[in-house]
Amino acid sequence: MPALLAAALSLAGPVPLPRYNPGDAFVFSDGRVERVVADEGDHVVWRGLRGPSYRRSRNFIVPVLRWRSGRGLGARKVRGDPDRLWPIEKPRSVRFRVITETRKHPRAARRRSVAMWVCKSSKPRSFAVPAGTFEAIPFLCDRYSTTTMRLIERREWDYAPALGHYIRRVRHHYLRGTFSSIELVAALSGPAATEARIKALSRKARADRLAER
Repeated sequence: MPALLAAALSLAGPVPLPRYNPGDAFVFSDGRVERVVADEGDHVVWRGLRGPSYRRSRNFIVPVLRWRSGRGLGARKVRGDPDRLWPIEKPRSVRFRVITETRKHPRAARRRSVAMWVCKSSKPRSFAVPAGTFEAIPFLCDRYSTTTMRLIERREWDYAPALGHYIRRVRHHYLRGTFSSIELVAALSGPAATEARIKALSRKARADRLAER
């Protein structure tokens, strides 16, 4: 099956970076909602059901670039070229640094940290999630301390070219000892992406996850 799938994607041509339209919405198995507020070319502005918007690269392996949380705010700069993974024709790897600056409130002193990311794509496979079965390309990224080179975190995504978004995301935070995994429940766009519909899907996803525990 993986060989057949790889051939199919090869015939379809290189897989480009995802493109989004304002109003596109994705609902995940923990109730998380990702909605497109604006497409700014290389960057996309997103928002959940609640809270402020945040800015990301179209390349989803890059951590969030600008965000707010309560009175706090943060921004990141990328050194290197994570976009070298794209367009996807065959498995590739890339390294880049991320400089993070945060403040507890607008007048607070800045806190700065630097991390090294090592990312790679793999051969496409078939994945089944609540939203359906998709041909998806696995991505894996490891975050290292630039001072000790200790592995801090691992993130994984399975990106479905036909959908233009990832259908599964996994996070292992080794320092905190935490693990999380979410799968796509629904992808909505245009007239289907109503506030009421998105909220209903999010509530059901949360209820289903609680019922599984």
